[in-house]
Amino acid sequence: MKIDRKLYELTPSQNVILLQTKYTLWPKVVNIVFSASKKEDMDFDLLEKAFNLVVQRNDCLRIRFVKQKKQLMQYFLEENEVTFENIERLSFDTKEEQEKFIDKVRSKAIKYMKGDQIIPYFIKTYDGQSMVLLKVNHIVLDIYGIDFILNDLFKVYDALVSNSELPEKPGKYEDVVIEDLKRVQNEYSYNECKEFFLDYFATHEEPYYTGIAAERDPIWMNQVKKNKRAQKMFFINNDTVGYERSVEPEVVEPVLELCKEVNMSPTTIFFYACSLTSALMNNNTTSMLPLELCNCRGTALEKNCAGCKVQSVGSFTEVDYEKSFLDNLNAFYETQTKLYRRYYFPDSDFEMLLHKTYPSSMLETYYGISFSFVPYIKRKDVEYCIYSNGKGALPCYLVSLFDVETNEIRMGYDVQSKITKEEDVDRFHANYISILKQIVENPNRVINDFKVGK
Repeated sequence: MKIDRKLYELTPSQNVILLQTKYTLWPKVVNIVFSASKKEDMDFDLLEKAFNLVVQRNDCLRIRFVKQKKQLMQYFLEENEVTFENIERLSFDTKEEQEKFIDKVRSKAIKYMKGDQIIPYFIKTYDGQSMVLLKVNHIVLDIYGIDFILNDLFKVYDALVSNSELPEKPGKYEDVVIEDLKRVQNEYSYNECKEFFLDYFATHEEPYYTGIAAERDPIWMNQVKKNKRAQKMFFINNDTVGYERSVEPEVVEPVLELCKEVNMSPTTIFFYACSLTSALMNNNTTSMLPLELCNCRGTALEKNCAGCKVQSVGSFTEVDYEKSFLDNLNAFYETQTKLYRRYYFPDSDFEMLLHKTYPSSMLETYYGISFSFVPYIKRKDVEYCIYSNGKGALPCYLVSLFDVETNEIRMGYDVQSKITKEEDVDRFHANYISILKQIVENPNRVINDFKVGK
């Protein structure tokens, strides 16, 4: 098909998401389903007008995909080329009816090759709220991007209600795509990255899988009996269930103070605390490989637009139980810095090198946890919710939404139900909070002195 438009390859971030769709029987893994609810009675006619303005203002919602010589390419439509008319509006009398509808939305894959990148629904909820429900294509929007779109939507709606000037227009995601592709061409060396990882694998011990269910996972215990360090993947994507838990401000704020004292980012400390929790719960593991989903927005432009800028990094993590938390944290930071510089290296090639070096199968995984830390500003009048799409390639996706105004962290656990139960999530979460408190009490405490509940 000939397209009379400027065509772009997918960025490394977009290719990470595309890879998930290639090896699955469930196309819906490309979905993200997200809602925002307000207690006030919103004017849905005005909200539809606001939504169309948001589509004009945010070019990532106007991306279209086409295959050229078997390669997926993308292009951007102009502002006036996309209009949403008669957005579906629904109302529900019971919670059960509403949840049944949302389950139906989640179960169907968004048809991004046919032009659907975002599908909105306006809902009068069973408890009298006004809800915007969005199903989006993860290739064009990550969690940060969805939050950005929803904030823009409510700001535009408020401006229309008050008949005031629209907020400043966001940046262009197309410019981010252009810069990302230039960076790959100019700064990225495939061979250098490959040599780095091969050298790292050769000089470090094989990591252990550290799942949040620990010894309560019978499948993992069977792997341990076979002297395996990696967990079975079963199929590429498995049934998942989502649970939401929180870390209250009184726990978070002392950690943020520690971040300032030791000149370390909140992402680094909260991520390492999460890994340390899983290590302690898994018989004091010394070497592990959690996966970090990084929000790779460094420039002002990248922060001022939606789109997809998430990147996965296999985060080699070692724990020296005779050393202090801060010593371990600094070593982790040094390793992470080296890994971040090479995050453009293709995930599929990283996996092949990993399993070729260590005695494990491509149908096994070392990733017990996939961790992401996303700062955001939560509007006080809006309640957000992320829904599990019911399938996941990894044992646990852990999304930490950090409200930068209230200092609360909302943690979404999307876990494979075959190996993790709700009580396992509760136990891990309680231990994670306990570890955060122990870190603040004495960051110079040796790891051997940290305690977790079994």
